[in-house]
Amino acid sequence: MKLSDLTIESIKEFISGDNQLTPGLSGPNILKLFNKVGFKDVYKWGDGGMPNSLSRNGYVIEKLYEINGTKQLIKLLEIVFDPRHFANDQNKDIKVAVGKINPLLQQDGYRLDEIDGRYKIIGSDLPDEIEVEIHFEEIQAQIIEQIQNAKYSIWLAVAWLTDKDLLRELYRKKKEGLSIRIVVLDDEINKKYGIDYEKFFETKRFKPTGIYKNIMHHKFCIIDLKTIIHGSYNWTNKARWNKETVSIDNSRELAEKFATEFVELIK
Repeated sequence: MKLSDLTIESIKEFISGDNQLTPGLSGPNILKLFNKVGFKDVYKWGDGGMPNSLSRNGYVIEKLYEINGTKQLIKLLEIVFDPRHFANDQNKDIKVAVGKINPLLQQDGYRLDEIDGRYKIIGSDLPDEIEVEIHFEEIQAQIIEQIQNAKYSIWLAVAWLTDKDLLRELYRKKKEGLSIRIVVLDDEINKKYGIDYEKFFETKRFKPTGIYKNIMHHKFCIIDLKTIIHGSYNWTNKARWNKETVSIDNSRELAEKFATEFVELIK
């Protein structure tokens, strides 16, 4: 995240709180704030106070220039605009503050957006941060948790789908109004041990293709176009007792890539 000199000068009082829009910070608390992003400065009581005897805003400006162009600047702004930062000052309205700083940040191509109750820096040059969880045990429980947390859509491409517990959770979400789309292999296992998927969900049965009867062997699920569940785990009863792996990745960029493949499957 790289800000222009003018933007840095314009946002300094959002950090210190001197513009009365964000919580006001004393010198020691400003140092604590910047120490959260990697600095190790100490307030010198009775000996100039701030490092190099700078004013509070002078220190803010100096440190903003030092972290400009780094992830530390993103982290700093997200701390300042964290609802918990505003919790001890009921006179400050975080939405008002965001509304005031965004026009300044947008001059450089950034903005603060509220995502799941937290404000995040959004910008075209920011890499997509990927959160990955790898699970080897209790995989079914991990999948159920992700399904239960879904708010909008669940797209599933899996060779075999016979786990009634997982199917039950999907059906509950369908009843809540979510978009549930399924791609499964068109074979005897799903016919014998699965269910009449089409009766409950938007379903595509994928027939083996080519002279070698190649099958659709995917095992991935896209939730809300931001979370992907994938790995060796088939959504079957037998898989619960196998040695399996599942990865749960939170990444909009990765989700869109998986979604592109899913759309190709259902064509």
